[in-house]
Amino acid sequence: MIKEKTQKYLGKRFQQEGFSSISINEIAADLNVSKKTIYKEFGSKHKLIETTIMSMLNEAYYNVLYVVSNESPFVEKFYTIFDTVKENLKTFDDISLAELKRTHPKIWVKVARFRKYNIIPLLRLLITSGIKKGVLNGYPIELYLKLIYGAISEVTKRNAKPIDGELDQLLKIILNGALTKKGKKFLNYKLVDVN
Repeated sequence: MIKEKTQKYLGKRFQQEGFSSISINEIAADLNVSKKTIYKEFGSKHKLIETTIMSMLNEAYYNVLYVVSNESPFVEKFYTIFDTVKENLKTFDDISLAELKRTHPKIWVKVARFRKYNIIPLLRLLITSGIKKGVLNGYPIELYLKLIYGAISEVTKRNAKPIDGELDQLLKIILNGALTKKGKKFLNYKLVDVN
């Protein structure tokens, strides 16, 4: 039980603040447990961070996998996946990943591989599906990925203002340029099944 509680706590911290070095003392104090209890469950701070981050990645991956494989309309899939991205944005943005690379390079390698071999292929699959169904314009898939990544990176540069509204506007801009006339019929959540 303490293992799940600790991972949940740390995951929430990462989602709210991004990845940063946090002491076991601080975690123990916030959870009202001893450092010894945390070390007993995880063995090391490195293992705690690795377990938490990989758990977050796996959860996001399975959410995206479910969305891509279900029968909902394309635009609804895109919005649902974007919600998963927003939820985990601060944990896996460029600033957090740079800090992770600096402090825990082995975990960073695992995250980079996971993104490359698990997440990106699912996004490619979704984009390919949208093109085949005539909902997305037939631009190169890599261009879509670069556009989305670049735009999100720019909007999420750490600043004090909330970014949720900006991210929603960004998604609408991207979709307005990417969707065909058929796809635009469904943009404003006027979703009719186009699958």
